[in-house]
Amino acid sequence: MLTEPTALTEQQVRHFRDLGYLRLPGPGLPRDLLSDVAEVVRARAARLPAGQSKVYRLYQHDRTLMHRLVSHPALTGPLTMLLGPNVVYVLNRHNQGSLNAPGAQESRLHRDILQPTRGLLTAVVYFDDATVETGCTWIVPGSHRAPYVGVPQPDGGGTWMDEHPELADLAEQAVPVPVPTGGVLLFDGTAFHTVGANSGGSTRTSVVLGYRAADELDARPDPERQVVVAGAHLYRGNDRPS
Repeated sequence: MLTEPTALTEQQVRHFRDLGYLRLPGPGLPRDLLSDVAEVVRARAARLPAGQSKVYRLYQHDRTLMHRLVSHPALTGPLTMLLGPNVVYVLNRHNQGSLNAPGAQESRLHRDILQPTRGLLTAVVYFDDATVETGCTWIVPGSHRAPYVGVPQPDGGGTWMDEHPELADLAEQAVPVPVPTGGVLLFDGTAFHTVGANSGGSTRTSVVLGYRAADELDARPDPERQVVVAGAHLYRGNDRPS
């Protein structure tokens, strides 16, 4: 089993803080785990109605397998350096498999959350090479520091950049972030990003996961919407019994 060191360097942490994303090329995650998760995603995707490309509620579908993935040290090691020692996997944002088929084109820059009321760190795990040709993710570096603007997406997501003219000058700053098979892309949920067009000859499969720091002011964390993957829930409110 191949493993990567779980610690990030100071420069990697700074890169994430400054630019809003970080690529972990791998092979940090075990190949057998990647293969098993990819098989589940592709099997469920084969039952989707025509035109749909996302499989939701992956964790609820196979808790044992998905917990192995979302709590693996190759992910939680870097995450604790970016989010702190107590980290939860979010079940009500992302938690999905995605297929980028030939000819598919989204190419609409957006944020995953509207504002950082509860910061979200998105992790994309790739089961196939994500290249410019196969539609890798494009990110606007540093856009997690852009203003928190506008109306949220109608399905409850973040913000579409093209709906806000005050952000128009950032649209041309997006850069592709290729990631090889088994690699991981981490980015701040408020960084503007999009999936590139797949002009290749095969479908590219990935899973999209959401993490955040455990909320130390939440006295009653919701186990139906979050799972601890590092550390613990620690309530630190001033109203704790003395």
